[in-house]
Amino acid sequence: MVEYNHNVVSFNADTVVKAAHGVIVNVYVSKTGSSGSKCIFKNGTSGSGTTEFTIFSENQGTYVGINRRFEDGIFADITGNAEYTVVFK
Repeated sequence: MVEYNHNVVSFNADTVVKAAHGVIVNVYVSKTGSSGSKCIFKNGTSGSGTTEFTIFSENQGTYVGINRRFEDGIFADITGNAEYTVVFK
């Protein structure tokens, strides 16, 4: 992964994944959450950004090859108690 300049971050609460332009490559649900747990990825650096996609996390999941561009930053808006690992560049 080093040759592609990827970065990895794990989180279980609302967070700014990247504060500038970025691309989400993969998302892993590393710890499942309770019913209704989800992560909403938003274009921007706050919860008021535009929703790009949602990962539901009641079950463990591996989502590879997403390659979704975010022009204004990547913000993860968390509902529930799951944990996520995101690969981005």
